[in-house]
Amino acid sequence: MQIDPDILIVIATLVGILSLSSLVAGWVEGRLSRRAVLSMVIALGLLAWVHLALREGGLSFRAIPDAFIHVAAMVLG
Repeated sequence: MQIDPDILIVIATLVGILSLSSLVAGWVEGRLSRRAVLSMVIALGLLAWVHLALREGGLSFRAIPDAFIHVAAMVLG
Protein backbone atom coordinates (compact mmCIF):
# COMPACT_ATOMS: atom_id res chain seq x y z
CA MET A 1 0.00 0.00 0.00
CA GLN A 2 1.34 3.37 -0.98
CA ILE A 3 0.06 6.68 0.34
CA ASP A 4 -0.98 9.27 -2.21
CA PRO A 5 1.72 11.98 -2.51
CA ASP A 6 -0.98 14.67 -2.28
CA ILE A 7 -1.92 13.47 1.21
CA LEU A 8 1.74 13.61 2.24
CA ILE A 9 2.04 17.15 0.87
CA VAL A 10 -1.02 18.26 2.87
CA ILE A 11 0.26 16.63 6.07
CA ALA A 12 3.73 18.13 5.67
CA THR A 13 2.34 21.59 4.91
CA LEU A 14 0.03 21.60 7.92
CA VAL A 15 2.75 20.32 10.28
CA GLY A 16 5.17 22.91 8.88
CA ILE A 17 2.72 25.77 9.39
CA LEU A 18 1.95 24.71 12.95
CA SER A 19 5.62 24.26 13.83
CA LEU A 20 6.49 27.62 12.28
CA SER A 21 3.90 29.34 14.44
CA SER A 22 5.26 27.54 17.50
CA LEU A 23 8.81 28.57 16.59
CA VAL A 24 7.76 32.21 16.25
CA ALA A 25 5.91 32.10 19.58
CA GLY A 26 8.97 30.60 21.25
CA TRP A 27 11.23 33.20 19.69
CA VAL A 28 9.01 36.01 21.00
CA GLU A 29 9.09 34.51 24.50
CA GLY A 30 12.87 34.07 24.31
CA ARG A 31 12.97 30.28 24.32
CA LEU A 32 13.49 27.54 21.77
CA SER A 33 11.01 24.68 21.53
CA ARG A 34 12.76 21.44 20.62
CA ARG A 35 9.46 19.87 19.62
CA ALA A 36 8.77 22.69 17.17
CA VAL A 37 12.22 22.32 15.64
CA LEU A 38 11.78 18.55 15.37
CA SER A 39 8.36 18.88 13.74
CA MET A 40 9.73 21.45 11.27
CA VAL A 41 12.56 19.09 10.34
CA ILE A 42 10.06 16.26 9.88
CA ALA A 43 7.80 18.43 7.70
CA LEU A 44 10.70 19.61 5.53
CA GLY A 45 12.04 16.08 5.26
CA LEU A 46 8.64 14.77 4.19
CA LEU A 47 8.33 17.49 1.54
CA ALA A 48 11.86 16.72 0.31
CA TRP A 49 11.02 13.00 0.11
CA VAL A 50 7.89 13.70 -1.90
CA HIS A 51 9.82 16.09 -4.15
CA LEU A 52 12.72 13.74 -4.82
CA ALA A 53 11.19 10.29 -4.77
CA LEU A 54 7.43 10.31 -5.26
CA ARG A 55 6.53 13.03 -7.76
CA GLU A 56 7.70 12.87 -11.33
CA GLY A 57 9.30 16.21 -12.15
CA GLY A 58 9.35 17.23 -8.50
CA LEU A 59 7.17 19.72 -6.68
CA SER A 60 6.23 23.17 -7.83
CA PHE A 61 4.54 25.95 -5.89
CA ARG A 62 1.35 25.15 -7.76
CA ALA A 63 1.41 21.54 -6.53
CA ILE A 64 0.67 22.52 -2.92
CA PRO A 65 -2.74 24.18 -3.45
CA ASP A 66 -3.59 21.50 -6.01
CA ALA A 67 -2.83 18.85 -3.38
CA PHE A 68 -5.20 20.53 -0.90
CA ILE A 69 -7.95 20.61 -3.53
CA HIS A 70 -7.32 16.99 -4.46
CA VAL A 71 -7.43 15.82 -0.84
CA ALA A 72 -10.61 17.83 -0.19
CA ALA A 73 -12.18 16.24 -3.26
CA MET A 74 -11.19 12.78 -2.02
CA VAL A 75 -12.77 13.47 1.37
CA LEU A 76 -15.97 14.91 -0.09
CA GLY A 77 -16.31 12.46 -2.95
